[in-house]
Amino acid sequence: EVAMLREQLEEIRKEAATDPLTLLANRRAFDEAIERIRAEVAEVGGDFCLAFLDIDHFKKFNDTWGHQTGDQVLRYVAGVIRQRVAPPRFAARFGGEEFALILPGESLSETAFLVEQILKDVSVASVRRRSTNDNLGVITLSAGIACYRPGDTVHDLIERADASLYNAKRRGRNRLAVEGDG
Repeated sequence: EVAMLREQLEEIRKEAATDPLTLLANRRAFDEAIERIRAEVAEVGGDFCLAFLDIDHFKKFNDTWGHQTGDQVLRYVAGVIRQRVAPPRFAARFGGEEFALILPGESLSETAFLVEQILKDVSVASVRRRSTNDNLGVITLSAGIACYRPGDTVHDLIERADASLYNAKRRGRNRLAVEGDG
C-alpha cells in the first residue's frame, strides 16, 4: 500500500512539472532545475549553457489557422526538441511559443551545435494542418544562447540568453545568436 502511494505521489509530482500540451517540463520545473544546476556549478565548477528557442511568426499560425493548429505546431517543435534533448540535458516550455534548454556540462560550441541541429530538424519539412491537410509551410525557430559565468545569478543568465534570442530575431529570424554577437 505504501509503495502504491509513493508511485501515485511520484506520478502527481511528474504531472505538476510537465506542460500538458508539449509534454516537456513546465516553467516551474525549469525554474527549479536552473536554480539547482546553477548552484551545483557555482559550488563545484564546470560549464553549463542556457538556450532559448522561439517559434518564428507563431502568432500568424494562430491568427490564420486557429489555436488548434498553433497547438499542433507547438507539439511538433517540442517533439523535435525531445528527440535531441535527453538527460542530463533539460528542455522546458518556457512560455507561449518559447522553449528553454539547460545544458549542464556543455560548452558554448557544444550548445551551439545542438541548437543548430534542432533548428535544422524543425525546418526540414513542410508541416501540414492535421484537420485539413493544408500546407502550413516550413516552421522556423530563432534561438539565443548564454553560458554560465562564475558569479552569475539565474537572472543574469536568463537576461543574456534572452538578449541573444532577440538579437537572432533582429537579424532576420531562423537563426542562432550567441551572447556577445554584434
